[in-house]
Amino acid sequence: MSKFAKTAIAAAMVMGAVVSSSAFAAGNNGTARFYGTIEDSPCSIVPDDHKLEVDMGDIGAAKLTGGGTTTPKDFQIRLQDCVFSTETNMETTFTGTNYAGPANTDNYALFNVDSGVAMKNVSLVIGDTHGKGYKVGEKIVQPIVMDASTSKGKDKQTLNFKA
Repeated sequence: MSKFAKTAIAAAMVMGAVVSSSAFAAGNNGTARFYGTIEDSPCSIVPDDHKLEVDMGDIGAAKLTGGGTTTPKDFQIRLQDCVFSTETNMETTFTGTNYAGPANTDNYALFNVDSGVAMKNVSLVIGDTHGKGYKVGEKIVQPIVMDASTSKGKDKQTLNFKA
């Protein structure tokens, strides 16, 4: 048998294996979706925190009348794979639509809640763990948790807030 014939038979066998494999998989298929971002940041947000939900509970409308407030809820943003060299602080910024209603004319730290008529004139304050509210777009500076053995920031960080 010539070298060409051996190569052609080998190629046909490989093609047959590929086609056979594809035909076998045709009845048992699925879809893979890949997504992500490349961040210009020393840390990445833990995947479970990318779409963070904070349960504010059931709040009666009367409690919010005339600038009323509710009990703040703690929430965290967890960071991983942090690489710090000389940094001692990190910055976080919350963006959104600023809101100042009739009871809050100073426009302090209010994020508009856009949920239709039922939520008219309702806003959300995001603040630190001591109750100080952050303004929309404000750079929030928090210290990096340091690793005493390396004198650098730890590779996992947690940012604590209230809403």
